[in-house]
Amino acid sequence: MKLPKNLLAEMITHSLEQDPEECCGLLLGNGDEVSRLIRVQNVHEDRVSRFSMAPLDLLEAEREADRRGEIFVAIYHSHTYSQGYPSDTDIRNAVQSGWTDPYYVLVSLVEKTRPVVRAYRISSAGDVAEQFISVLGAGGYTSGTTRPRVNE
Repeated sequence: MKLPKNLLAEMITHSLEQDPEECCGLLLGNGDEVSRLIRVQNVHEDRVSRFSMAPLDLLEAEREADRRGEIFVAIYHSHTYSQGYPSDTDIRNAVQSGWTDPYYVLVSLVEKTRPVVRAYRISSAGDVAEQFISVLGAGGYTSGTTRPRVNE
């Protein structure tokens, strides 16, 4: 997955702003290249340890993506008290929803001053595979890592 550095920073900022609640959102673009981020309201009753995307936000994001010829490259959310690895609930939700095409990006806030961002693919069978994130810098360079940090 190719992720511009400014969108990586925006995702981390969103996570920190919502802390101690989990945040969630979408990364849109084409193929595996992200060009836009859309924040989505977390409407789960237990937002400290779970997330559910607001259905109307999701519908509007889907309509806008269709108008712009984009796809959902990734679904992101934060883990405020745990490592950046999909929980059993994350895996079950991905499989049950049928959304196994997008990447799943997790922002771990275990260390608030050093958030860790990791990406995964979750198969329809529930298998989890970590994916490489290629961080695109402002000057067009690429610095690849699976665990981008705020203070690189």
